[in-house]
Amino acid sequence: MSRVTIKSVNSLPTLVNTPEAAEILGRSPATLKRWRHQGIGPKYVEIEGRVSYNVKVLLDYIEKNTRVPSVRAAMEETREAV
Repeated sequence: MSRVTIKSVNSLPTLVNTPEAAEILGRSPATLKRWRHQGIGPKYVEIEGRVSYNVKVLLDYIEKNTRVPSVRAAMEETREAV
């Protein structure tokens, strides 16, 4: 049996099941299942037939799919950052 150090335990991913992932994304579990079959949506882990999602991957997916509502809003955000 291999040893797991404290440092490696802290870096383990936090995995959630499909209903929990759906709640995080604001979608239904059926939508996530459909996305998996269509090859779209966030990456997932499947181990022995059980599907899980890494919470960090879900949050990254949300970030990558966040849109600014208009060009004007984007300009205002840029102006505020300066």
